[in-house]
Amino acid sequence: MRKIFLACPYSHADSEVVHERFLACNVVAATIIESGHCVFSQVSMSHPINLAFENRDSAVIGKLWGPVDAVFMEAMEELIILDLPGWDLSSGIKREIAFFEQKGRPVSLWSKVAAQFE
Repeated sequence: MRKIFLACPYSHADSEVVHERFLACNVVAATIIESGHCVFSQVSMSHPINLAFENRDSAVIGKLWGPVDAVFMEAMEELIILDLPGWDLSSGIKREIAFFEQKGRPVSLWSKVAAQFE
């Protein structure tokens, strides 16, 4: 069983884009689970909680998640990035890539590995 940290771009000025990213991440997480692997889907977990962080700037919210993400990144063996538009601009994804690469753990784009989960 693979232990996968699923990354996805999240923040955006348009709340509809944020919600669409959340939904897309859930579909990929479900696909990974259905294929018999373990996944921690950061956006799937954080989006509903972020809705409770009323009147907080997205940068402040991102800083709150940093230590939480670190716990889950340490537990997972590989990083898969849901490469939706904007993924390569995400500071969170850049941080996650750096973490996994520093540990010598695999980093992949979903578009390159999706067929492995069919």
